Amino acid sequence: MEQIVNNFYSAIKSGDNERLWALVHDDFTLVCPTRDHVLSGVYQGKSRFFEEVLPCVFGCVDPEQIVFCDEHRILCADETTVVALAVNKGSARSGEHYDQAYLHIFKCVGGQVLTLIEGFDTALANRALWGDTVALSADQSFTMASLDALGFA
Repeated sequence: MEQIVNNFYSAIKSGDNERLWALVHDDFTLVCPTRDHVLSGVYQGKSRFFEEVLPCVFGCVDPEQIVFCDEHRILCADETTVVALAVNKGSARSGEHYDQAYLHIFKCVGGQVLTLIEGFDTALANRALWGDTVALSADQSFTMASLDALGFA
């Protein structure tokens, strides 16, 4: 599982969307366990992740000015789950530094990422990336029960 996560971060860092596409399961789910932010709640589907979520983030930065997931460290792993910390280095289009830290929990199956729970500094993201950006509607609000439904019971 660790190699899947290492490959995921490598694809993000290098901007290799084809490789990233291959690493993300068709039934992918992103969980942002917050409320009332641009990204908050549960987002379902590989296409939604690539067509809506990633552009919401990457569209606010100049790839020449930032490296997403520039460094990462796997904190622990078992047969299906990996917990990792990743950091960005650089600036957003707003001119603000976006040296964001992410706490990620991955659930992997069949050599792909099925679920990603992403914790991050929402105040920094709101200030540096999004400003007055309208929230991206989630498929469902985050609740602890949503973790149960995703097999994190």
